[in-house]
Amino acid sequence: MFVVEEQATRQIVGVAATSAVQAVRAAGAYGVLQELWISRDFRSSDHGRHLLDAVHSEAKRRGWQMIEVALPPDGYPALQRVRRFYEERGYRVEGLRARKRL
Repeated sequence: MFVVEEQATRQIVGVAATSAVQAVRAAGAYGVLQELWISRDFRSSDHGRHLLDAVHSEAKRRGWQMIEVALPPDGYPALQRVRRFYEERGYRVEGLRARKRL
């Protein structure tokens, strides 16, 4: 788990949580991004990008070949923005999931 804290207020403004998964289809271990949350007041900042960079670095350190994340369902108000966020960071969207090969 990675946490971003605003230094001035010590308020938690972002969290990224991952789990390790073993699967034959992935030829071993890979990571599932269980949660990537940024406080509404900080969503235009780079905190999401920094958290995802930390997740990618940890994934590579652990030897994971891929990161997978579940996307919000159709009808979610910010679905296109969420999809674009991941696609701009190298994820390939496949239905309700997005994957990045490392």
